[in-house]
Amino acid sequence: MKLFTTSALLLSLFASTTQAGKMIFTDRGASIVRIADLDGSNLQTLIPSAGTNVRGIAIDLTTDDLFYADNGANIIYRARLNGSERAAIVSTDLNFPADLALDRGAAKLYWCDRDNNRIERANYDGTGRESLIATSQPYFLDLDLTNQKIYWGDYAGGNIFRADLPDGTNVETVVSGLVQTRGVKIDPGGGYLYWCDRNASKVQRRSIDSGPIEDLYTGLDTPHGLTLDIPAGKVYWCDTGTNLLDGSGAMAVNRGNMDGSGPQEVLANVDEPWDITLDKRTATYPEWVARRFQMNALPSVADPDADPDRDQHSNLLEYFADLNPFTSQGLQPTGILWIDEDFLFTYRQTFETITDVQASVEVSTDLITWNSGPTFTQPLDTNNADGALFVTHKLLPDAVDPGGTYLRLRLELIDP
Repeated sequence: MKLFTTSALLLSLFASTTQAGKMIFTDRGASIVRIADLDGSNLQTLIPSAGTNVRGIAIDLTTDDLFYADNGANIIYRARLNGSERAAIVSTDLNFPADLALDRGAAKLYWCDRDNNRIERANYDGTGRESLIATSQPYFLDLDLTNQKIYWGDYAGGNIFRADLPDGTNVETVVSGLVQTRGVKIDPGGGYLYWCDRNASKVQRRSIDSGPIEDLYTGLDTPHGLTLDIPAGKVYWCDTGTNLLDGSGAMAVNRGNMDGSGPQEVLANVDEPWDITLDKRTATYPEWVARRFQMNALPSVADPDADPDRDQHSNLLEYFADLNPFTSQGLQPTGILWIDEDFLFTYRQTFETITDVQASVEVSTDLITWNSGPTFTQPLDTNNADGALFVTHKLLPDAVDPGGTYLRLRLELIDP
């Protein structure tokens, strides 16, 4: 008996709605917190009258928390992700709180206090506050929880520093000679450290421990806050426009590829954006496209049945299986196993709660008539592996044809 697998897909019309996949950023010039889709569309005010000098921002999707700093009033605020229930959680002994970072597993908030020359942390509600590192004018920070390190820049010295977590010991300089360091971010898996050099008008990166500095995007005005979408290979930055150089993307939120390939995209023109964070969840195919593809991507590249990387996996399948649509990763979204005289069909599925795909395992003996349901296959279990879910179905005996049996994963876009 021969057994075959295929990933043939059936496409249908889908609704172009967006409910997740957001960039959230502080707009210092307008004194508000803004929110937009990851391609800059649907720009809205999330928190009006947010403060007199709104700066760093961070979110925790698991706890529905949003944090930001106002160094005009020297307050750190906590709110819901929808902007409601705002409350001051740290409001004493602050002197220019600048950037924020989260240890989500420990529910800890970290921040730089520039003029008190220290990095501090506290619980999400502001309790358990402690000073972690004494350092001159810290400005922008990030946590590498994989390797238990904290990174930060300084306001005017052009340096990036690193220390050990959880105690802040073994402080060392890892980058020096910059003009004005802003927006420090770490990609531990990729092995790179990213930042904005405000007065060199550049977004740059370097291998974490050594090597030459790479210019990713140049000719900017005042690049400031920065964040990474590592799975999508994207770097986002705010350009405040305050150097008045008429540089590219001034007074706007911008995006480019993490390796500097591809064009700079100006996503949203606003007043004076300062710092940015991302809600990278994508619940629908249009949200996934907004995250992964350029704003002006042609249908031949971004449509569900397109295959930009020519790996025989359509965009719809890459979306469903959480694969990269631009790079053939050598990962198979479907497979067949024979265990204890049972034929098992497996398929890969994203961890994301997507709402617009209907998946079914189908069986055929002639590649013309396809059948699915409890008469043909039996769902067995779902396992976590390789950053995704793997779903297993058993082929039932009555569905087997000694002359040959074909199985496929059928994906259909539906109205979410």
